[in-house]
Amino acid sequence: MAKININTDAAVKFTNTLEKLGRSDLPVAVRTSLNSTAFDVKKKSMPLAARFAFEERKKNFFKATSRVDMAKGFKLSSMKATMGFLGGESNQAVANLAKQERGGSIGGRSFIPMTTSRVGKSSSKPVRKQNRLSDIRNIVDARNSKGRNKRQKFVKAAIHAGVGGIVLAEYKGKKIVWRVNAIKGRGLNRFKLTALYSYEKGRSVNISKATNFMQIASNQSARKMESFFIIEAKKRIQKAK
Repeated sequence: MAKININTDAAVKFTNTLEKLGRSDLPVAVRTSLNSTAFDVKKKSMPLAARFAFEERKKNFFKATSRVDMAKGFKLSSMKATMGFLGGESNQAVANLAKQERGGSIGGRSFIPMTTSRVGKSSSKPVRKQNRLSDIRNIVDARNSKGRNKRQKFVKAAIHAGVGGIVLAEYKGKKIVWRVNAIKGRGLNRFKLTALYSYEKGRSVNISKATNFMQIASNQSARKMESFFIIEAKKRIQKAK
């Protein structure tokens, strides 16, 4: 956690002047400086650091899911401002940020989107709304279909799911969730399919390298803290004249 030092060579003369003004002038200047630093993280340094660390599939995701808890009161020793993320328990993307920050393993990744399920079939774009797991009501598991082999089971599962339906089936040794786009003719070639997700029950994804994007962002904004204090001090001193 970055701390403000109001006794540096550049700041101390303003600190001394503020102490001679009203009782609230120094605390308010410090409080404003802390809040300005926290908002600088949210609006500037954090989005910039995130841009280098992640592919931002949802525009303004980091700004929209973060908030500042502002410093309050007049007691300098307990004054603090923080910037954090919202919905960690209910928003899986937010919950995973801490693990990506420090490195480690992210659980609960049974379904991983294929590029063909994303907007423009691009890995940097979000999953199309119709392909989101939350909008998929029923998945037909080919393993539960009757048939002498995987091929027959898949055909029966796809026919049962119908056009627009979703099927889970093995393909080249991997389990894939497919959308059935069309059914024409006979045999496997009768199906037009889109691969939506790879599937592996209980899968975890290892983060091989920590991003440290929040630490980088915090350090960048912390370097501005003294300047924020001096700017606010000058305002209060000028106001008192």
